[in-house]
Amino acid sequence: MLVAQSDDRELLEWLANAYQRGGGFISSLASAALRADPENYALMRPLVLRMREKYPIYEPSEEVQREIRGERV
Repeated sequence: MLVAQSDDRELLEWLANAYQRGGGFISSLASAALRADPENYALMRPLVLRMREKYPIYEPSEEVQREIRGERV
């Protein structure tokens, strides 16, 4: 099972940005996902993926995305 803080490279940066820069609801959702244990994160992850689509403003920079994918920066 994934845990956002350590395993989910795909969403970690989006969650961190949403937590730091988001409004009340998005920030709270991101905070909960960042703190969730593996069992609860598994339940939250589909919702976080949908919110990521809805709020692309919190996507990491292209440089960070390349690093996440393991490309040379």
